[in-house]
Amino acid sequence: MKYYVKSYAKINLSLNVYKSKGINSLHPIESLFQEISLYDELEITPIKTTTVDYTITYSGFTIPTNSKNIIGKIIETLAPNLNYSYQIHINKKIPLGSGMGGASSNAAIILKAINTIEKKKWNYKELIEISKQFGSDISFFLKGGLQHVSGIGDKLTTKKNKTKQFFTIIYPNIECSTKEIYAHFDKLIDKKHKKITQCSNYLLPVVLDYNKEMATIYKALADNTSSPIQLTGSGSTFFIETATKKENLKLKEKLLKTFPNYYIQDIEALYNQHPLTLV
Repeated sequence: MKYYVKSYAKINLSLNVYKSKGINSLHPIESLFQEISLYDELEITPIKTTTVDYTITYSGFTIPTNSKNIIGKIIETLAPNLNYSYQIHINKKIPLGSGMGGASSNAAIILKAINTIEKKKWNYKELIEISKQFGSDISFFLKGGLQHVSGIGDKLTTKKNKTKQFFTIIYPNIECSTKEIYAHFDKLIDKKHKKITQCSNYLLPVVLDYNKEMATIYKALADNTSSPIQLTGSGSTFFIETATKKENLKLKEKLLKTFPNYYIQDIEALYNQHPLTLV
């Protein structure tokens, strides 16, 4: 049996970041994570074998196909307790290094697939505990929707919003290293605390200070719209909210004419949460 699953992206409607409490420790955050209508398509084929293995193929944006891919890491780590090998094809529409959580979303889908196919019957708390060893954002994608996320990504509260929200996302074909951006945040926070904490995303001024190309792109976008330009995660995707779907499509078409080499999509917010299994 094959499973065909959509793996949705997210944006950060707000993101407060605080100093880490020690060397190699994660930065505490407080953020509103919003699932959006952009998604990867996963085709998952379980194969009953005596030795657990996996193959990853892809179309669309380039991704690693070994243990550098979080999916491979999950299967390799959990292999002693699995009964199936997995063939996985990903039609990749969420770029890596974009701040939209594509890898974490894929990871959540694979954990749900294992939960379903291997009949693990993991509950929500168990899935969160398992996901922690692979990444801090995975726990959000287990349910999706709109959630307030705090701590190191492990404290989640579901939020309700009946208002439709529309966004134009702009990925300028630049990968931002989360590790490098957070390291630069640590350098700047003491010197430019006021400037950083005045932004809805504390990492926006950090990214613009660290990456001059991103700063140039931000200015060019600002010259083409009067609406606020926001950053999701540690970049590199910018997004602009519009009042209606029609305005969203109009803005997308305008920006594509000015920036034909950028990945620009009109998307909307998703609020319905997902089950912990694939069926």
